[in-house]
Amino acid sequence: MYIEYYNNNIEYNDIDIKNELVILEKCPISAILGFPQHIRYIKKNHKNNDTKLGIFIDYPLSYSSSENRTSMIMEAIDIGANFIVIPIPFYYIINKKYDKFKSDIQTNINLCNANNIEIRYMLEYRKFDSQLLTKVCKILIENTIDIVYPATGFFVDNIDDHIIASRYLTDKTGIKTIINTNIWTINQINQLDKNNIYGISMNNITCLKHIKS
Repeated sequence: MYIEYYNNNIEYNDIDIKNELVILEKCPISAILGFPQHIRYIKKNHKNNDTKLGIFIDYPLSYSSSENRTSMIMEAIDIGANFIVIPIPFYYIINKKYDKFKSDIQTNINLCNANNIEIRYMLEYRKFDSQLLTKVCKILIENTIDIVYPATGFFVDNIDDHIIASRYLTDKTGIKTIINTNIWTINQINQLDKNNIYGISMNNITCLKHIKS
């Protein structure tokens, strides 16, 4: 199972990140995801070169223009990110501007492919119904993107609902989901194991240390 640590804490300074890295280097993770400033620091100071680094783009609501997202992706490339994570552009979706959405995806893909970095998208299952999310996932798969995060973390989440949404989207579209809800207990980790989840992205280091790679 793919295991990732993410940090979307706007209160963290360089000392916090440094202290966190000491712990993360002992955890069974494949990647670290965070804001550009955090990842820039981690890139210079993380001792494990095998750990992939990801950057949030236009997070958490993706309301910037396509041109601005391009600039953000270029910054991530300059930092040396291995992958980027973009929330779906909600404005396009709620206005059924699917052609705009597809064009935006292609612009991002072309830029990422040219620079050998992976691109993933982030949904918000709490705000959109299953029919719309299924359509979005199908569009992503048609455009060679096969991994999504079910939520942005911007709204109150629940692990049971999160798992149900993830399994539904995988069963309906074949897309891979990386669970990114709040995880607080070992029982919740065991719950994820039982549901054959593709991956986990979590920000609780205490629980992270108990996950088996």
